[in-house]
Amino acid sequence: MAMKKFVNDPENLTSELLEGYVQAYCDKVALKSERLVVRAAPKDASKVALVTLGGSGHEPALSGFVGEGMLDISVVGDIFAAPGAPAVIEALRLANRDAGVLFVVLNHPGDVMSANMAMKMVEKEALNVRMILTHEDIAPGIDAPADQRRGLVGCIPLYKVAGAAAEAGKSLDEVYAVAERFNSQMATLAVALKTATHPQSGQSIFELADDEMEIGMGQHGEAGTGRSAMMTANQTAEAMIEQLLKAVKAGKGDRLLLLLNG
Repeated sequence: MAMKKFVNDPENLTSELLEGYVQAYCDKVALKSERLVVRAAPKDASKVALVTLGGSGHEPALSGFVGEGMLDISVVGDIFAAPGAPAVIEALRLANRDAGVLFVVLNHPGDVMSANMAMKMVEKEALNVRMILTHEDIAPGIDAPADQRRGLVGCIPLYKVAGAAAEAGKSLDEVYAVAERFNSQMATLAVALKTATHPQSGQSIFELADDEMEIGMGQHGEAGTGRSAMMTANQTAEAMIEQLLKAVKAGKGDRLLLLLNG
């Protein structure tokens, strides 16, 4: 049976969630056009702006991180779908300034396609934008090429690190360098006990037996890189930590930032 959900018209899910979001937090965020979530109090134009893009359906990411010290603009797509390139270039034009714009993109095919199309317009219009691609998911393997590794929850601390650098008045090159250093030293691994259901249809995205768990599940509930028999909490943590430590080449005495995302 499909999961039951309180919705009106499934076709209006995105527009209604954005309308409700900006009304609930009108002191923090506002809506520009139909799909751009912006800061209610814009950052000073002398400081680097941060822009990102992504689909709806996994809130509070990504628009929930628009605010002081983090994102200036989030370009919103439909449920689990990247926004189109026209909305992305609209956001980059809006954010453009002498100080520059850091454009953070998660490595998913639709997001990358829209971002690359927008960056062609950026070059044509000589906008001051640098793009950074997050790709910290280690489910395909620790040594997998970057283009095969998805961008997952690592974007959130990256927003904070880069956003803090921007608020401190650092140049675009400096903000980019801070963000890329963080980007190159992070790793994500997800595990799940059940599949996600699509918010519009209520249907499960794939099948998972009651006695199985999925290792390496994706941001939208996609199947990962392998199934396992159910493990205990301790066994699961040990399996994840061992791989994550190898991925970031952590050594004795290193200080690490650990993010647990439920």
